[in-house]
Amino acid sequence: MKDGKWGYIDTGGHLAIPAQFDSVGSFIEGLARVNLGNQVGFINKTGQYAINPQFYEAGDFHDGLAAVRTDGGWGFINKAGTFVVKPRFQSADTDGFSDGLAWVQIAGRVGYIDRSGTLAITPQFDGAYTFSEGLASVAIHGKWGYINTAGKIVINPQFDKVTMFSGGLAVVS
Repeated sequence: MKDGKWGYIDTGGHLAIPAQFDSVGSFIEGLARVNLGNQVGFINKTGQYAINPQFYEAGDFHDGLAAVRTDGGWGFINKAGTFVVKPRFQSADTDGFSDGLAWVQIAGRVGYIDRSGTLAITPQFDGAYTFSEGLASVAIHGKWGYINTAGKIVINPQFDKVTMFSGGLAVVS
Protein backbone atom coordinates (compact mmCIF):
# COMPACT_ATOMS: atom_id res chain seq x y z
CA MET A 1 0.00 0.00 0.00
CA LYS A 2 1.41 3.37 -0.99
CA ASP A 3 -0.36 6.64 -0.15
CA GLY A 4 -3.51 4.63 0.55
CA LYS A 5 -3.26 2.81 -2.80
CA TRP A 6 -2.90 -0.93 -3.32
CA GLY A 7 -0.77 -2.98 -5.70
CA TYR A 8 0.73 -6.47 -5.88
CA ILE A 9 4.13 -8.00 -5.13
CA ASP A 10 5.61 -11.27 -6.36
CA THR A 11 6.98 -14.07 -4.14
CA GLY A 12 10.38 -12.38 -4.12
CA GLY A 13 8.87 -9.24 -2.61
CA HIS A 14 9.28 -7.22 -5.80
CA LEU A 15 6.56 -4.87 -6.96
CA ALA A 16 4.73 -6.70 -9.76
CA ILE A 17 1.80 -4.32 -10.21
CA PRO A 18 2.23 -0.73 -8.94
CA ALA A 19 0.11 0.56 -6.05
CA GLN A 20 -2.53 2.49 -7.97
CA PHE A 21 -5.88 1.06 -6.87
CA ASP A 22 -8.21 2.17 -4.08
CA SER A 23 -8.92 -1.46 -3.17
CA VAL A 24 -8.08 -4.83 -4.67
CA GLY A 25 -9.05 -8.47 -4.53
CA SER A 26 -7.11 -11.69 -4.97
CA PHE A 27 -6.47 -13.23 -8.37
CA ILE A 28 -9.18 -15.81 -8.98
CA GLU A 29 -9.41 -17.59 -12.31
CA GLY A 30 -6.61 -15.33 -13.58
CA LEU A 31 -8.34 -11.99 -12.85
CA ALA A 32 -8.45 -9.68 -9.83
CA ARG A 33 -11.23 -7.28 -8.91
CA VAL A 34 -9.92 -3.71 -8.48
CA ASN A 35 -11.55 -0.44 -7.46
CA LEU A 36 -10.52 2.86 -8.96
CA GLY A 37 -12.58 5.72 -7.58
CA ASN A 38 -16.16 4.55 -7.37
CA GLN A 39 -15.87 1.97 -10.13
CA VAL A 40 -14.86 -1.68 -10.20
CA GLY A 41 -13.02 -3.50 -12.99
CA PHE A 42 -10.76 -6.54 -13.38
CA ILE A 43 -7.04 -6.80 -14.15
CA ASN A 44 -4.86 -9.66 -15.32
CA LYS A 45 -1.55 -10.66 -13.69
CA THR A 46 0.39 -8.15 -15.78
CA GLY A 47 -1.72 -5.34 -14.30
CA GLN A 48 -3.58 -4.64 -17.56
CA TYR A 49 -7.31 -4.17 -17.49
CA ALA A 50 -9.13 -7.24 -18.76
CA ILE A 51 -12.43 -5.45 -17.99
CA ASN A 52 -12.32 -1.67 -17.54
CA PRO A 53 -13.72 -0.16 -14.32
CA GLN A 54 -17.42 0.43 -14.99
CA PHE A 55 -19.37 -1.32 -12.24
CA TYR A 56 -20.56 -0.09 -8.83
CA GLU A 57 -19.83 -3.43 -7.15
CA ALA A 58 -18.60 -6.85 -8.22
CA GLY A 59 -17.85 -10.31 -6.95
CA ASP A 60 -14.96 -12.49 -8.01
CA PHE A 61 -15.05 -14.86 -10.97
CA HIS A 62 -16.30 -18.37 -10.27
CA ASP A 63 -16.84 -20.86 -13.08
CA GLY A 64 -16.10 -18.10 -15.59
CA LEU A 65 -18.77 -15.66 -14.37
CA ALA A 66 -18.80 -12.73 -11.92
CA ALA A 67 -21.72 -10.89 -10.35
CA VAL A 68 -21.64 -7.13 -11.04
CA ARG A 69 -23.89 -4.19 -10.18
CA THR A 70 -24.82 -1.45 -12.67
CA ASP A 71 -27.58 1.18 -12.82
CA GLY A 72 -29.88 -1.64 -13.95
CA GLY A 73 -29.16 -3.84 -10.93
CA TRP A 74 -27.10 -6.99 -10.51
CA GLY A 75 -26.20 -9.34 -13.37
CA PHE A 76 -23.37 -11.70 -14.35
CA ILE A 77 -20.54 -11.13 -16.83
CA ASN A 78 -18.04 -13.46 -18.48
CA LYS A 79 -14.27 -12.83 -18.58
CA ALA A 80 -14.66 -10.72 -21.73
CA GLY A 81 -16.90 -8.36 -19.76
CA THR A 82 -20.01 -9.35 -21.70
CA PHE A 83 -23.25 -9.80 -19.81
CA VAL A 84 -24.34 -13.43 -19.79
CA VAL A 85 -27.17 -12.61 -17.35
CA LYS A 86 -28.51 -9.08 -17.87
CA PRO A 87 -28.45 -6.77 -14.83
CA ARG A 88 -31.97 -6.82 -13.40
CA PHE A 89 -31.76 -8.15 -9.86
CA GLN A 90 -31.89 -6.25 -6.54
CA SER A 91 -29.01 -8.34 -5.26
CA ALA A 92 -27.03 -11.37 -6.40
CA ASP A 93 -24.63 -14.01 -5.12
CA THR A 94 -21.15 -12.46 -5.25
CA ASP A 95 -19.75 -15.93 -4.52
CA GLY A 96 -21.03 -16.92 -7.96
CA PHE A 97 -22.59 -20.07 -9.28
CA SER A 98 -22.31 -23.35 -7.42
CA ASP A 99 -23.99 -26.55 -8.53
CA GLY A 100 -25.07 -24.50 -11.58
CA LEU A 101 -27.15 -22.06 -9.50
CA ALA A 102 -26.74 -18.60 -7.94
CA TRP A 103 -29.12 -16.81 -5.63
CA VAL A 104 -30.73 -13.54 -6.71
CA GLN A 105 -33.16 -11.15 -5.09
CA ILE A 106 -36.33 -10.01 -6.88
CA ALA A 107 -38.96 -7.81 -5.22
CA GLY A 108 -37.46 -8.48 -1.80
CA ARG A 109 -37.54 -12.29 -2.12
CA VAL A 110 -34.62 -14.59 -2.84
CA GLY A 111 -34.55 -17.45 -5.35
CA TYR A 112 -32.00 -19.07 -7.65
CA ILE A 113 -31.16 -18.72 -11.35
CA ASP A 114 -29.21 -20.98 -13.67
CA ARG A 115 -26.24 -19.79 -15.75
CA SER A 116 -28.54 -18.52 -18.51
CA GLY A 117 -30.41 -16.28 -16.05
CA THR A 118 -33.55 -18.41 -16.03
CA LEU A 119 -35.25 -18.81 -12.66
CA ALA A 120 -34.59 -22.32 -11.42
CA ILE A 121 -36.01 -21.87 -7.89
CA THR A 122 -38.80 -19.34 -7.43
CA PRO A 123 -37.96 -16.31 -5.24
CA GLN A 124 -39.64 -17.26 -1.96
CA PHE A 125 -36.98 -16.95 0.73
CA ASP A 126 -36.05 -14.13 3.10
CA GLY A 127 -32.35 -14.87 2.56
CA ALA A 128 -30.10 -17.48 0.98
CA TYR A 129 -26.51 -18.58 0.56
CA THR A 130 -24.43 -20.38 -2.06
CA PHE A 131 -24.90 -24.10 -2.70
CA SER A 132 -22.29 -26.40 -1.19
CA GLU A 133 -22.35 -30.19 -1.36
CA GLY A 134 -25.74 -30.02 -3.07
CA LEU A 135 -27.42 -27.95 -0.34
CA ALA A 136 -27.97 -24.24 0.23
CA SER A 137 -29.10 -22.53 3.39
CA VAL A 138 -32.26 -20.43 3.12
CA ALA A 139 -34.14 -18.26 5.59
CA ILE A 140 -37.90 -18.41 6.11
CA HIS A 141 -39.50 -16.21 8.77
CA GLY A 142 -36.14 -15.58 10.48
CA LYS A 143 -35.05 -19.22 10.72
CA TRP A 144 -32.51 -20.99 8.54
CA GLY A 145 -32.76 -24.42 6.95
CA TYR A 146 -31.45 -26.09 3.78
CA ILE A 147 -32.79 -26.81 0.30
CA ASN A 148 -31.52 -29.07 -2.48
CA THR A 149 -30.86 -27.93 -6.06
CA ALA A 150 -34.49 -28.71 -6.97
CA GLY A 151 -35.61 -26.16 -4.36
CA LYS A 152 -37.04 -28.76 -1.98
CA ILE A 153 -36.56 -28.12 1.73
CA VAL A 154 -34.49 -31.04 3.05
CA ILE A 155 -33.65 -29.61 6.50
CA ASN A 156 -36.47 -27.56 7.99
CA PRO A 157 -35.76 -23.92 8.90
CA GLN A 158 -35.07 -24.09 12.64
CA PHE A 159 -31.66 -22.48 13.17
CA ASP A 160 -30.67 -18.92 14.08
CA LYS A 161 -27.33 -19.07 12.22
CA VAL A 162 -25.86 -21.50 9.70
CA THR A 163 -22.84 -22.08 7.49
CA MET A 164 -22.31 -23.93 4.23
CA PHE A 165 -21.71 -27.67 4.30
CA SER A 166 -18.07 -28.76 4.18
CA GLY A 167 -17.03 -32.39 4.48
CA GLY A 168 -20.64 -33.37 5.11
CA LEU A 169 -21.09 -31.02 8.08
CA ALA A 170 -22.40 -27.50 8.60
CA VAL A 171 -22.13 -25.29 11.68
CA VAL A 172 -25.50 -24.20 13.13
CA SER A 173 -26.74 -22.39 16.22
